[in-house]
Amino acid sequence: MIRAPGINGKKIAVFGLGRTGLATYHTLKENGAIVLPWDEAEFARETARQNNVKLVDITQKRVWDDNDISQLIVSPGIPHLYPEPHPTIELAMQRGIPIDNDVGLFFQCMERMRAQNSMTEYPKVIAVTGTNGKSTTVTLINHILKAHGFKSAVAGNIGQAVLGLPSFSNLNHIILEVSSYQAEIASLLNPEIAVFLNLAEDHLDRHNGVGGYFAAKKRLFEGHRLEFAVVGVDEPEGKYLTNTLSVRNRPVKIAKVSNHNQNLDKGRVIIGSDNKLSEYSGSRIIDTYTLNKNPSLKGNHNLQNAAASYLVSRYLNVPSEKIVEYFGTFKGLSHRSQVVATINEVVYINDSKATNVNSTAHALESHKRIHWIAGGLIKDGGVKTLKKSLSNVKEAYYFGNAAKQFALELGQIPHSVYSSLPEALKAASTKAKPGDTILLAPAAASFDQYKDFEERGMHFISEVNHIKNNL
Repeated sequence: MIRAPGINGKKIAVFGLGRTGLATYHTLKENGAIVLPWDEAEFARETARQNNVKLVDITQKRVWDDNDISQLIVSPGIPHLYPEPHPTIELAMQRGIPIDNDVGLFFQCMERMRAQNSMTEYPKVIAVTGTNGKSTTVTLINHILKAHGFKSAVAGNIGQAVLGLPSFSNLNHIILEVSSYQAEIASLLNPEIAVFLNLAEDHLDRHNGVGGYFAAKKRLFEGHRLEFAVVGVDEPEGKYLTNTLSVRNRPVKIAKVSNHNQNLDKGRVIIGSDNKLSEYSGSRIIDTYTLNKNPSLKGNHNLQNAAASYLVSRYLNVPSEKIVEYFGTFKGLSHRSQVVATINEVVYINDSKATNVNSTAHALESHKRIHWIAGGLIKDGGVKTLKKSLSNVKEAYYFGNAAKQFALELGQIPHSVYSSLPEALKAASTKAKPGDTILLAPAAASFDQYKDFEERGMHFISEVNHIKNNL
């Protein structure tokens, strides 16, 4: 458990007791804080009780009046400003009580430990953000570093909460996935290496538009310890970010990632396209690395992830040829271009994590002869922009809350509408021919019928296995 200097005896409220909230509670408790934990969901409170957490209902005004609370730590899903502050956030703000989250607290603790010289060596922190590809990139970097003998751990928005790491005194690297929700409210973001992959419209209500969304992600590059920045430059925001980094008072090494040759300019750039990475310095090509046909790295979007991982790993002194070798042994992540089965020469792919149009477009462009299963709870802006990405789709099968809206907005391709995922999958399986691909890439959130994208993906896998076992 991380040491947290300076909090002994302080009263700290923790709002939200999921994975990050419980880890925060235990860290604060073990470091001597008086913790006031709460969650609005009864199932989360019951889990907390089972973990010997004594609950205090901090949604009540009297709790704030009766206690000298010094800080409020919130979980990522709780809005602090847009579309409107949560009432409990308001209670803290009205009293001038600082608000933070587990990621901000982690970086604060690291700085306090450095000030006290409590460790001889500290792990480098690699922080990754972007709309799409964060989890794959974080996992791929960790795979490369571990394969090369480094001691590293993944935390943040994927897997383990950063404050839940059992120890980091023996780690060389901590690789954090940082969402916009985490970045916007963290009191401090201070990694040595930061990665910005891409930006597409997502979570706009939470950030009051694209500008606020980008501003949250850009915070990852503002810390004074930043040494190396990897930036995807296929959107204007990425180009702008590299421009601002180039004029910082403290020098920062910058490398760029692109899927398009037209983004070549001065500096170091890696172009990911056609199953290879091409490394440039200015307009001069330095080397080309051909990736094997690993399905976990299929498509230009995954080449972007691989390019970013390559640049981070090279900065950490992993040889180029070893990185390419480690790409070949990467198994990928569940629910992200996951090959579930091949049945009668039809490939079934689970990309349940494709919850927005941008990630879905990447999926649709990465496969041929697709029977596309999509639907769920549609996000702001609809799905009209997917019209330009449908050339590989033979037929679509829409399900769930937004099925009819999908049909209306993308009516130019053969399609049918279903109430549930199993019904859509059954229809697709009946029509698919040898050589076809059945692809779950929903282009929508899962919350109309599922707890999260993982539950949706697991349901798809279960149904595919049912088909396979009943042949």
